[in-house]
Amino acid sequence: MMRTGFPRVASLVIVFFLLPSLLCACKRASEPVKIGLAINLSGRGGMAGEHIRDGALLAARVVNESGGINGRQLLLLVRDDENTREQIIKADQALINEGVTAIVGHSYSSNTMTAYPLVTSQDTLLITGYTATNELSGQDDLFLRTSVDCTLYGRKTAELFNRRTVKSLVVLMDMVNAGFALDYVKYLREDFQGAVTEVRFKSKEDEDWPRITSEVLAAGPDMVLSLAEAGMTGVAAQKLREAGYQGPFTGSIWAQDPTLLAYGGKAVDNMSIITFIQEENRRPDYLAFAERLRKEFKEEANARSARSFELIMILADALRRCQVITAQELKKQLLAGRYETILGEMQFDKYGDVIRPIYEVVVVDGNFRTKGVI
Repeated sequence: MMRTGFPRVASLVIVFFLLPSLLCACKRASEPVKIGLAINLSGRGGMAGEHIRDGALLAARVVNESGGINGRQLLLLVRDDENTREQIIKADQALINEGVTAIVGHSYSSNTMTAYPLVTSQDTLLITGYTATNELSGQDDLFLRTSVDCTLYGRKTAELFNRRTVKSLVVLMDMVNAGFALDYVKYLREDFQGAVTEVRFKSKEDEDWPRITSEVLAAGPDMVLSLAEAGMTGVAAQKLREAGYQGPFTGSIWAQDPTLLAYGGKAVDNMSIITFIQEENRRPDYLAFAERLRKEFKEEANARSARSFELIMILADALRRCQVITAQELKKQLLAGRYETILGEMQFDKYGDVIRPIYEVVVVDGNFRTKGVI
């Protein structure tokens, strides 16, 4: 009897000692997977941040409706960076303290560069769909992006202008996002065959429109390229038209937002946008996304909400393939995947950068229309 009873007693002892570990494992399995979203919601340009937030929130809903991350809910923690250095640091550190594996942020290149050393030094992945500066390209680190960088933007913009025999170009450079503006112009100059005049300002503190418009007109440009956010680009177009500029306008992806149309009105008719986001997207999954966004968030889909939706869906795919959820494992799985998204096919290179087609989008009768691939 003692011989047959001993294994039973031993089993009970083993279970007794293993029970705390088993309970902890069950608790971890039921805990949500936390991802942070740090963007500008209340500083200048905050409306664009709302589009980013809503696209990301919708993606989290879709992920959780389909089983989450291997049975665990995806929890998206949203923080406002207020478009200030102090609040960027505060928002990101708060998210890290709450145990996020990755932070999606930020909505300006300069803001992402502020966040980069803080986030990546604390074993947290930083990923964005909005940062184009080359300062973060080609590095084996914990930074990834789904947006193309300024090398490709500059080259494709130069290609378009050369094809249209533009000889004299003025670039309006909003230095509030200097990391984007300076890199863009650097790579544009490498391939553009005409003359370039830079007109710099800071939208937060230096909107001297008499100075800006006089400098533009003095250069006598064949083309004006705006490297400013959507609302500021629309205002610039209005001011320059009032001052007598009758030539064509071009904007960057930074201006591909309904705010451009609201602020620019007739002044932005026929304006070109250099972007990796197609308008009039007829992919079935994009149409489903747009319909749900309209129904549940009462807003029309746009380039900003589509990018955040895409990014969260890519993160979810990689998270499901992680053996253990850490920043390093998440990076490994992100780099290993090829993604068919609502915006088309996408893949990271070994550094977490991407190459995607670049399109010319044109404003036609108050709407964005895709003209074609550049």
